[in-house]
Amino acid sequence: MVGTIRQDRREGIAIIRLSQPPLNTLTHEMRRDLDGALVAAMADPDVTAIILTGLSDGTHPQTRGLSIGMDLGEAAAGFSAPLLADLCRRIEAAAIPVVVLLHGTTLSAGAELALAAHARVATGEASIGFTDVMLGLCPGAGGTQRLPRLLGAQGALDLLLTQHPRPLRSRLLRPLVDRIVPEGDDAEAAALALARELADGLAAGGRLRLVRDRDEGLADYAANAAAIAARRAQLGESPNIAGLKIVDCVEAACLLPFEAGLDFEAVTFEDLLASDVSKSLRHAAIAERRAAHMPELARATPLPVGCVAVVGGSTAAANLAVACLAAGLKVVQFERSDEALAALSERIAAAQAALVRAGRMAASATEAQMSLWHGTTQLHDLAQADLLIEAVADTLATKQQVLAALDRLAPEGAVLATTSQLHPVAQIAAATARPDAVLGLRLAPPAHLSRLAEVIPGPATSDAAIARSVAMLRDRLGRIPVRTGTGGGGMGEVILAALREAGAGMLRLGTSPAAIDKALQSYGFAHGLFRQMDLMGLEVCMAQGRVAVARLKSGQQYLADLDRLIMAGRTGQVAGRGYYLWQEGQPQSDRAVAAILDVAVAEAMPAPRAPLSPEGIILRAVAAMANAGARALREGIALRPSDIDTVMIHGHGFPRWHGGPMKAADLVGLFEIQQALKRFSPENPALYTPDPGFAALVREGESFDALNRLGRKRRSIPG
Repeated sequence: MVGTIRQDRREGIAIIRLSQPPLNTLTHEMRRDLDGALVAAMADPDVTAIILTGLSDGTHPQTRGLSIGMDLGEAAAGFSAPLLADLCRRIEAAAIPVVVLLHGTTLSAGAELALAAHARVATGEASIGFTDVMLGLCPGAGGTQRLPRLLGAQGALDLLLTQHPRPLRSRLLRPLVDRIVPEGDDAEAAALALARELADGLAAGGRLRLVRDRDEGLADYAANAAAIAARRAQLGESPNIAGLKIVDCVEAACLLPFEAGLDFEAVTFEDLLASDVSKSLRHAAIAERRAAHMPELARATPLPVGCVAVVGGSTAAANLAVACLAAGLKVVQFERSDEALAALSERIAAAQAALVRAGRMAASATEAQMSLWHGTTQLHDLAQADLLIEAVADTLATKQQVLAALDRLAPEGAVLATTSQLHPVAQIAAATARPDAVLGLRLAPPAHLSRLAEVIPGPATSDAAIARSVAMLRDRLGRIPVRTGTGGGGMGEVILAALREAGAGMLRLGTSPAAIDKALQSYGFAHGLFRQMDLMGLEVCMAQGRVAVARLKSGQQYLADLDRLIMAGRTGQVAGRGYYLWQEGQPQSDRAVAAILDVAVAEAMPAPRAPLSPEGIILRAVAAMANAGARALREGIALRPSDIDTVMIHGHGFPRWHGGPMKAADLVGLFEIQQALKRFSPENPALYTPDPGFAALVREGESFDALNRLGRKRRSIPG
């Protein structure tokens, strides 16, 4: 064994196994070790063929596929030799056959390695995919050049522009593999047999068949041109430029000689790697993985969760049950009457039916999942649960009453969770005899569809309770767990409050709600700011804002604005008027808002000032959110800047291709953000006075991302 590689030999055939389970990420170490193993095998006169695989030899833990792809962390600093393209060239140019044996899921760089080989054998369950586009990248080692030669432009683009892996046994992808091994058969034996055939053919004067020399996918020029044009039109408005660049690369494969196409792809890859969009998308992906690295998990071994109890029957409670059932967890759910239980059962069935219609769930799975659900009007039936969640009305007395009842019946070691958005965990936990078992748990709505889950410890919450909850959320529900500190409310609301306060300030500078929303929508917020508040309901925004301002001071002008609008009966879309007039579901600008808020819009001023430009609006928004994020780090509301980005992307609609407010500030430059905050500070000192962390990071020549790259150790923002 050499580092990340395990090797053995069968009758003159070298078997090289990528062995860094479970993902076989192609780190620099693995690429170096693989390169060395390939060179040694190719130089050995006794080796007649090579098999490359991620399958275990039985003495090492099983991996999930050949490789999941490149190390995203390495991309930030630039990839070191040997590059993936170097490995692909070495495999392709080998004088002896190289056969890749595929199993499980192989993605991106792993798939490019496989395409460079002389033949591919796949198990019946093997799948392949390219996630590069979701990272703002294109393949960089020939993927866009080899795929069209086998699949044509349509098939290649379908695979390259879809983030989900697809089974290799499917008719469309069958040209990628030479043999599919039926279930139950020995896949390694099949690969050995094919390798021997190729070696024997070579010894008899034959030639190795290279993907670069194949042209069956390029034969229908008109069909390829039509597929390329259709995809180009489809992607024309996408903020992720990688999609269009991939189309360009596939077009190059159809028009240029192979080596010229490789050069075109390599230049495109380097350009995308340096782009802000790719930096942001890669940051978002890394941030999601990093979020679960919480200090409590290093101090406690999580116990499994097999049964979840839910108190409540609202739509949110039903969606929570659906999420748990989809993960194969038993769910016991309490409602006060048989009638309420029947209505709850209908809500769960409706949510599952919607999932089936959307193709997110097989119709055949509904019955099996519902067999895990038990509705009850008897509270003591919840005593079997490992995790007990209250999902009742968000009033302190009600939350305390329910938690106290759950405390009396829950088994030892169980976790008691509150879903409160308005009340500190400590106040709710005070109603129990075991505050160490109580924490806040918030799955971003709708709970059965969203990926974000915030875990909110109280001051007494134990490491064991946090570890157990996080492991269940991550490993069973497939959620992105984020730790939110200070014991009450979500992390995103304090950042959102800063954005709303910045919006209130921009109104006072003569910019209309519509102009602000238009700029934010062009940046990537689906509904802008004021339109989003109208859709949520201004009374809901007011309740959230009061909690947020109590946790993190960032000004209260927007709360005063909300109060005025609510007092005027303008409570949002449901009322037909809020910041906008709503007619047939569409917002219309309303000059009455300026009078109610006692602000003057630019076009109504006697001496109109120049309205804020879209760039100026975005700068104020990003600066305000980043400043609030810096304060949240200092106050212990967030562990690291990237956690703030994850919450804002998945919970509050911050555009992923900008990476979140902290990454967006990094890309603008912290010095520039600091100077902007100083300029804006006289308008609203509570919002814009720069947090001391800016000066410290600027002085050290660092960014917020420097605080992310500190492993599992918590570090406060400097200052």
